[in-house]
This record gives sequence, structure tokens and C-alpha cells, in this order.
Amino acid sequence: MKKWQKLALSTVTILSAAALLSACNAGKKKTDSSKGKGDVEISFSWWGNDDRHKVTQEMIDNFEKENPTIKVKGEPSGFGDLDQVFTTRYAGNTLADVTTVLYDWVPQFGQNEGFYDLSKIKTLDLSSYDKDFLKFGQVDGKQVAVPYGENVICMYVNKTAYEKNGIDVASLKTWDDYKEAAKKLPEGSFMIASPTWRFPVTVWLQQKTGKAEFDEKGDMNWSEKDYLEAMTWYKEMADARVFVSRKSYLENVGTEPVSLATNKKYLEGEYGGGIGWNAGIASDFIALEEAGQELVVVDYPIAEGATKVNLLSKPSLLFVVKKDEKNPEQVGTFLNDFLNGKKANEILGLSRGIPASTKAVEALEETGQLTGGMKTAYDYVKKADKISETPFYENGTLTTIYTAEMEAVELGKTDLKTAAKNVYNKTKEQAAKLAKDYKLK
Repeated sequence: MKKWQKLALSTVTILSAAALLSACNAGKKKTDSSKGKGDVEISFSWWGNDDRHKVTQEMIDNFEKENPTIKVKGEPSGFGDLDQVFTTRYAGNTLADVTTVLYDWVPQFGQNEGFYDLSKIKTLDLSSYDKDFLKFGQVDGKQVAVPYGENVICMYVNKTAYEKNGIDVASLKTWDDYKEAAKKLPEGSFMIASPTWRFPVTVWLQQKTGKAEFDEKGDMNWSEKDYLEAMTWYKEMADARVFVSRKSYLENVGTEPVSLATNKKYLEGEYGGGIGWNAGIASDFIALEEAGQELVVVDYPIAEGATKVNLLSKPSLLFVVKKDEKNPEQVGTFLNDFLNGKKANEILGLSRGIPASTKAVEALEETGQLTGGMKTAYDYVKKADKISETPFYENGTLTTIYTAEMEAVELGKTDLKTAAKNVYNKTKEQAAKLAKDYKLK
């Protein structure tokens, strides 16, 4: 099987027998008659595909070899029902000692000492992290989670397909440049594909206003007029075939925000690039490389009248320690190795995207694992101006509001003014509910 096919399968990997067994035993203490008197057993839960499971277990085996008095029970799972599984385990106090979490779970469950305060663990060194980045894992002034890596929206294009159509990638600086270049494309082709129109609109408004969609309390920063201007701009770009039209996306990709790596339109250059999270674009690069084409990261265009690129940023995933942890220093030893250890990160590689720890990045660069498109994207977003969104930015209801309204506009079922009003009012209402649930106020 080709490399890109394996990567594409990662989003649909089902639970392995090992994962099912781990889920059944979640929260139970393992008995081992061979365990030494001074040994301590801790558990670590994560989700992913079989490749991630394999390297994670290899990292655990190496850790146990180097730390013979600490045993680590792995609890892997697939990608399904993450919220339900976590909520059930949290309520039943059966979380693993170290648990992988999503960004929005941190304020929801980390308040009122819901997770262990990591600053109290002496064996955990977070000095390899940017101090501002660590704020993603802070609640009520306490470091209750550590973010593994940073996810930033970036843009990449199929240089081979562009040049085939007489488009010089180096000449594309503004959205007007992309609009003009789109005229050279054959019918049915588009410059850029985005899994949701929310991404380009969010970045455009962050550039125009200099603010995120929501403030730290979860209140709206953008007005109804802002949404109307942004949606009008997006519709103009979609009509000019800069962005893949909703009709084409529905017909050729579907309703889910899946990787383009196996999509025929993408592989044949009819979808000439994409907008997505930098940590998740490896499969897109490899797929085109296998097809003899070149994908390159480009400077994200800045909206007319704006001065900064202000890309959308969030942590890719985070780790927490359960609130009543009995062996915090042993847990810290393991987590510190996972985040900063040279050998550990040589083994883990890019199985979870690019880590934020400078020590981990050094290990990946020394072993030649951080190269090509991933390295280019990493270098670009590291230097770019970024704005972090509220933890509930990717709430399913909010995404559905955007999708439904813009889809209705593009399919001729409503007008922009009505759609913008609906987006503003519905988003404001849902954001108020989420801010209350997350206790942001």
C-alpha cells in the first residue's frame, strides 16, 4: 500500500482488538505477579490509527527499559465517540493517569481543580515550551494541561498544476491575483479547496479587525456588518473559482471535512490547492509527490486594507493528569520523556504532527524526520502573526450554522444579507450558551 493511502486511512481507522480490550479495562488496576515491590504502574490513553498506536507502544517499551521501576499501561482507541468516552470516564473517575484531550475539554473539565496542577510535578519540565503557548492549557491560573503541538491554518498549492495552466506561483500575492489567475483555469477547476468556508472567512476577518471571533469571555467581537462583508468577499471568490464552489465540493468530496489526499479532483489538479491545519497536511503533500506533482506552502494573502496575516491558531491536542493522581512524580517522568525525550521523539516521529517542545523538534530535525512540506509549513507558521480562538471555536453547532447559511447562498436559496444576519444572531446565541457551559465568565 502506498504511503499516502495509509495516511488517508488514518481518519477512518476502526478500533483494533487491543484498543477494545483497553477500553474494557479502562480505569482498572492491572495485577502482575512479576511486578517488583518498588514498581509503580501508571496508565496513558490516546486515540489514533494503527501507525500511531504502534510507535506509541514502542515509545512506552523504550521508556520502561530506561525506567524499570515504572510500568506504563497503554490505552489506545480509535477516533470515534471521543467526547462520549471521555465524559463517561471523567464522570466515573476512571481516567487514565495521563489522558489525551481536545482543546475544548480543558476549560470544561479543568475548572475547579478538575485536573491535576502540572506545575506541582517536579519531574515535568515545561521550559522547552513557549510561555504564551502554554496558556492554552491554563485554567484559573493553573497549568492543568500541556499542549502537544500548535495547529495553524495555512495555504498550499499544486505548483505543477498551476504552471501547467500558465500560472506563476511566485506572482500570487493578493486575493485579486488569485482571482485573475483563476481565469486561466479550464472549466470545472478551482484554485483552492477549503473543508469549510469558515476557515478563510475567519482569517479574513481576523486580518480586517485584528481580533478573534470571540473574546476571552466568549462574547462576540464581530458585528453583523463584519459577517456580511466577509461573506460577500467569500462569495465573490467562489464565483471567480478561487475557492471550490459548494456545489462542486458536495458532488466530489461530500459533507465531511476529510483529507483531499485521495480525492480525484485534487490528484488531477482540478482542485489546485488547499487551506487547512499545518499539522494535518502531510498526506496531501505525499499524495501529490506520489503522483509526480509538487505541492508548496505559499504566503497566505492579506485582506485589502489589513496589515497582518493573523492566521487562526489552536493547540493540536493536549495532555492532562487526573485530579487525584497518586503517583505524580512517576507520571511526570513519563510525560516529560514523551514531550522532551530525544529517543522518545525519534520513535514517535510525526505521528501526532509537529510537537511544540523545542527539544522534540531538535530530535526530529537531527533524525531527518521533519523535512519537506511539513518542515516548510512549520517554518512558515512559526514566524507568522497568529490569533488564538476560543476553545469552543470548533463547536459542531457553530460550524453547522456557517455551513448551512453559506450553502444556501451559493445554491441560490437565500441572499447574503439574510444569511449574514442569521450567522450573526445564531452564532451569538450559541456562543452565549457555550460561554456559560465553559464558565468563561
